[in-house]
Amino acid sequence: MYDGKQVVRVETQYKKADLYNIGVEMKDRKGTGNYDIERREFNYEYVSLTQNNLYQEVKINLKKRKIKYLDRPNTNLLNGVTFTSGPEFFQSLGMKLKDSGRTYHTGDKNGKAVMIPDIKSKEDIPNAVTYFFDCCMEFLKNYVGEENILLAQIHYDEDTPHLQAYFVPVVNKVKRKCFVKDKNGNVVKEKTTNKNGITTINPKLLRDDKGKIVYDDVKGTFLNCDQFWKNRGGKLSFHKMQNAFNEFITEKGFNLYRGDIGSNKENQTKLDYDIAEKKAELEELNKEKENTLKIIENSKNGLKNIENNDSNKELLTPVKRKFGGYKNDDVLRFIKYTRGLEHKIIILSTDNSNKDIEINKLTEENKTFKNNKELLKRNEIIKEQKSTIQDQKEEISKLSDLVDILNNNIESLKEKLETEVNKWKNLFKKMCKAIDKVLKRDKPKEKLEDYEDIADAINHGYYGKNNKNKDDFEIER
Repeated sequence: MYDGKQVVRVETQYKKADLYNIGVEMKDRKGTGNYDIERREFNYEYVSLTQNNLYQEVKINLKKRKIKYLDRPNTNLLNGVTFTSGPEFFQSLGMKLKDSGRTYHTGDKNGKAVMIPDIKSKEDIPNAVTYFFDCCMEFLKNYVGEENILLAQIHYDEDTPHLQAYFVPVVNKVKRKCFVKDKNGNVVKEKTTNKNGITTINPKLLRDDKGKIVYDDVKGTFLNCDQFWKNRGGKLSFHKMQNAFNEFITEKGFNLYRGDIGSNKENQTKLDYDIAEKKAELEELNKEKENTLKIIENSKNGLKNIENNDSNKELLTPVKRKFGGYKNDDVLRFIKYTRGLEHKIIILSTDNSNKDIEINKLTEENKTFKNNKELLKRNEIIKEQKSTIQDQKEEISKLSDLVDILNNNIESLKEKLETEVNKWKNLFKKMCKAIDKVLKRDKPKEKLEDYEDIADAINHGYYGKNNKNKDDFEIER
């Protein structure tokens, strides 16, 4: 008997334009999830961002590690992976769950209550759950390379606890197409015409005897998503990863159902799942709305029959008599019930409209993430501008370092100058003391000008002429 289903979701199509939305979700917890702000403080980070945003994190990481890649908008820069299971599995590990007040609308749990973690303190997170995610992180490090993981977090603030991580698909060898070369080693070019009749000049591909393109293995450090997963099984890479994880996590003591081996079922993204849930919920609301409308319509028809009767006026007045088996109080209660139904349909219609808005929002978000070229262009411009700003910040940082060096030099010069000034001050004090001693003064003069006059008198030859008994030695004009 299994404790739960194994869930390992992989996404390989994250390009430059996608990184902003990912960063916002991971850092600010804004997206399509049912985020609980009270449980957010219990989220845990295995690997944190060192830069301002995820795009800069990827860019700086590739630059520091000198990883070669094609810097194009359609380049797959980042891969994502999520490890989790159902609420039953976490409950088997000792985690307390509570009813969210919502129900599932699709899948095996259709109609059942959505159970979410009941966490109010760190003590509410069992050690077994923490150990499970530690094991998931250990598997990921071994499978994709610890140095390639740029961001990894455990999220306890959504419906189901899960480990969400992002990594760069780096390889040490790639296959490159070979081209025909002439005797001088130059690539031969040829004219080619496409299906639209447009002729272009391109390098001539080297082919073997069977007409297949010849590839050459080039060693180095490259960002190459296709080659990364080819190295792990190609078309069977995700299948093999599921097998490897199940074997690994079983050895760690966890009992998870691997799933039907050989199944071609595609992974469903969280956004697609939310949209499917909301659409199913909308269908249920529409059915409830139709049923309520029928009840109201039947109620209105009953009222019309009563109103069309000649005894209508008497019936609606407080008299103690029967009409068609109904007393006056019964009719009044009937009217009250119908009005209640009308009130209910208004509420349902409003709720239904809100669901329509939510569905449209989710659908538009899905289109935006996958198909909105204008938004991609806008995001591309924003990213480039942010990149330029970051480069400018780096230049400012360099200038700041230079300023620091200059400031340090200035401080050194200040110290030297202060030392020299102190030397001259001490010398001046000694000279003044010597002058006072020669002039036999009991007390030194308070003003600097007194000593300045003596100095001028000596320098101009007035000292000692007809003023031996004088205490002042002003220059005679």
